[in-house]
Amino acid sequence: MAVLALFSLPNLFSKLVPKSVLDYFHKKFEHWLSQRIPCQREHSLNSRNIMIYPTRFGLCYLGFVVLVFLLGTNYQNNIILLFSYLLASLFITIMFHSFYNFSQLRFQSQPSQQGYVEEILYFPINIMANKPHYDINIHFTDKTLKCSVEKVEQCVQGLQTINLAYKSSKRGKHFLGRVTVFSEYSLGFFKSKTVLNFGHFAIVYPKAKSLVAGQYQLSGLSEENNTIDSFQTANLPGTDDFSELKGFVQGESKSRTAWKLLAKGQGHYSKHYQGSQGDLQWLKLSEMPGNDIETKLSYLSFLVSEFSATNQTFGLQLYPENITKNIVPNIGIEHQAACLTALALYS
Repeated sequence: MAVLALFSLPNLFSKLVPKSVLDYFHKKFEHWLSQRIPCQREHSLNSRNIMIYPTRFGLCYLGFVVLVFLLGTNYQNNIILLFSYLLASLFITIMFHSFYNFSQLRFQSQPSQQGYVEEILYFPINIMANKPHYDINIHFTDKTLKCSVEKVEQCVQGLQTINLAYKSSKRGKHFLGRVTVFSEYSLGFFKSKTVLNFGHFAIVYPKAKSLVAGQYQLSGLSEENNTIDSFQTANLPGTDDFSELKGFVQGESKSRTAWKLLAKGQGHYSKHYQGSQGDLQWLKLSEMPGNDIETKLSYLSFLVSEFSATNQTFGLQLYPENITKNIVPNIGIEHQAACLTALALYS
């Protein structure tokens, strides 16, 4: 724990030691830390991954204890010496009490989240405790993420969840690094701390940018169906030819009800239709309006969402020269997520 405490105070020497030397020791520390506290979805706090060191108030208190001790030895006053021993024993007792309050906590979190640019993503961290704990604080270790500190005054026995917020102004895959968990319970003499690695990362999709009518022509559509107004209603499944009868499901549109069968007392059925699909639709980066890649990707993000909302089959072409990297036409939520992820990771 003493070694952990020394490495946890790099700011004390940041103004005295050259940056190159600090970077060297930082890399060494990160390498050692990755072996000491490896990346995993669940962590249990114990003496192996907890570091304890005095706070500023604790150092002032310790200095006062030393001053009282020197005063007692100088005047050879046993009462003052006894008082300094009592203060020192209190200091050590609180250190063990701080460790007891911080240990035996378990943290669990899923590593990935997906969202759009400028959208707040939440990384839930589950805290499992078999006894009450106090003053538990959690935040992302990387200060450039500008993550606020989430605080739990009293962590009761059982399961609790804390959400760490993250927002990005750029698309792509962002690795968020380690999560710092700390507590200054009790009396604020010591800071119990650990840095856990859940492997958190965020897939940030391009922000959807709406297209107006006439800006884009869908590949495979006829000349009269080439506007945004038309692609939102064209090729919708379930609007052309009768397919089959199925049992009525609560919440289904009553316009599909087979009223003749219902009137004859043969049961409540709904009619299902199968739309006639024409040519497969491809969303192509090269055909998007705009002068820069980010604008084109934003338009594609909008189209992917619109096509998925209207349950249309479509494919995504980002690399005309390499067809193996394109996403073949499909439908559904998984297909939508795959297309948006491809847009986020496009380079």
